[in-house]
Amino acid sequence: MEPTPCRVLRINLSREKWWVEEIEWDTCRLFLGGKSLAYYLGYKLIPPGTDPLGPGNRLVFAAGFLNAVAPGASKVSVLAKSPLTGLLHDSHAGDFFGPMLRRSGLNALVVEGRLSSLGYLWIRDGEPEIRNADKLWGLTVSEATDRVRRETSTNAAIAAIGPAGENLVRYAHIAFDIYRAAGRGGLGAVMGSKNLKAIAVYGTRPPRPVDEEKMKRLRDYWYRHFAESPRYMQIREYGTTSTLEFAAAASMSPSYNFRKPWIPDALAARLGGDAVKSLEVEPPWFIHGKSCPVKCARYVRAKYGDKVFEVKPEYENLGMLGAATGVFNLEAVLYYNYLVDELGLDSISAGNTIAWFLELVEEGLIGARALGINAEGFGDERAVLELLEMIAYRRGIGAVLAEGVKRASTILGIGAERAVHVKGLEAPAWDPRGRRALGVSYATADVGASHLRGWPSPHQPPTEGPARDLVPSMARNRDRDALLDTMGICRFVSYPMDAIPDFIEALTGWRPSVEELLLAPRRAEALARVHDALDHLVPPLDDTVPPRWMEPIPEGPLAGVKAFRDWDDLREAVREYYRLRGWHEELGVPLPETMERLGLGFAVEDARRAIEIVKARLA
Repeated sequence: MEPTPCRVLRINLSREKWWVEEIEWDTCRLFLGGKSLAYYLGYKLIPPGTDPLGPGNRLVFAAGFLNAVAPGASKVSVLAKSPLTGLLHDSHAGDFFGPMLRRSGLNALVVEGRLSSLGYLWIRDGEPEIRNADKLWGLTVSEATDRVRRETSTNAAIAAIGPAGENLVRYAHIAFDIYRAAGRGGLGAVMGSKNLKAIAVYGTRPPRPVDEEKMKRLRDYWYRHFAESPRYMQIREYGTTSTLEFAAAASMSPSYNFRKPWIPDALAARLGGDAVKSLEVEPPWFIHGKSCPVKCARYVRAKYGDKVFEVKPEYENLGMLGAATGVFNLEAVLYYNYLVDELGLDSISAGNTIAWFLELVEEGLIGARALGINAEGFGDERAVLELLEMIAYRRGIGAVLAEGVKRASTILGIGAERAVHVKGLEAPAWDPRGRRALGVSYATADVGASHLRGWPSPHQPPTEGPARDLVPSMARNRDRDALLDTMGICRFVSYPMDAIPDFIEALTGWRPSVEELLLAPRRAEALARVHDALDHLVPPLDDTVPPRWMEPIPEGPLAGVKAFRDWDDLREAVREYYRLRGWHEELGVPLPETMERLGLGFAVEDARRAIEIVKARLA
């Protein structure tokens, strides 16, 4: 029995028309779902040169191949051309949206065009309806989500944007059921540019395995394994909230705009796991993770000033909104977390950009009062709070900071060497000076500074040897994690690779090898490279790290260490990555024969053209 084709619901908002396209199985199994399928659709449907905030940009929601099938497979992949970087960008979010797409008989949803008036989408069992959203515009994420849920179904999965997305902040996020977010790359701004406030999805037709008995055995075994194994005790107890203490001890924290990757234990503990856990309360039903065996989400109730609020903190929120800005008051940082969730801002980019601005103020390089804000520098709690709102509503200096740290430094004409980003994407809460070759992952990531593009092993300081020696381990980890994104599996539900073919066989009757599966994310990465080179990427110049990470660590056990021994160490490691991938070793573009070997014959001529374009740009 041959598996069914992939079904893609396409909605043209400008024409208010929709249709379903089927991708034949021979093509579908090259990409499967999630991240890899999203890149295939993005490559086919978003031409190089597309305006990220124009109606020609497509917003792709691709369900993981094992959504609604395997325990912990809850992630949906969202992709569009990023208004922050101008590159194809994927971001991922958990909970119910991806599984609901699969329960609607869909593998993906593609939204294009622009509504003539404000609206939201209601999709029930694959049938879409455009509804008026005049009364939703201007609402916060939770307000809009609650309103849409009341108007559609209490069991619907809701993707929504906040005021930041409406105001086209270049790092606005898309929130899923309030507390999960496709956070990076400004995909919420893409949604806002389409006059689309929310998407509600509800499905009653889950995928039917060809071998239901085997699937039940697999589900029962792996759910019990993850729920009971001592290996997951730490993540079940704290989620990711205890990570700042580890990052600080390892000289990897983003403290003070990455000026101090090592900070004392007592300072890190102020934003650490035990401090957060002391405020923990039972989460609401829709984020309880009833389908997840690990249940790592922590949910807290806190008070800041006269505000009592509830929020789901993660390490990246604590690191970038707290340590990066020099604010170590937990209640204040949790309130910032609450605020970015409600306004629809990426906490990583927001914290990074504000930290950069506070550094300029602290060093006397810019007059904050002249720009309409009374900021004092790092640790100014009130200034951070004020800046978050100014950014979301593009008020005053917030309109500049809403452009992201790279553009802001250009607009203001100052601080470019202090802006911590790669390819225009602000760096997350992991300084690579504490881990040998981690900087190669940032440099070569197609989207820019992402901590989700592979970790080198073993964990060693950069002084231990050439970065290129650990590049193969980083590449293997990149492939593994991208395969999990393709399957829709959360990275904290760490299935062994050989368990994934078991689920696919029970679902479809087809049993691929692990190596065959790992080709799917490699295809996605190759397509991203070719597409972005045809657009504006110049890999030999853009595959780099910011100057801040080549400054010696000022104090702590790794004092004097940089992300690489020198710039040549970085360049040699990047070339090694190109070589491993079958890309042009000087230009960083996949070779035509590599595209053929990956089964991407439709993109071979594009690869040839991309190589010539990059050569011409360099010349």
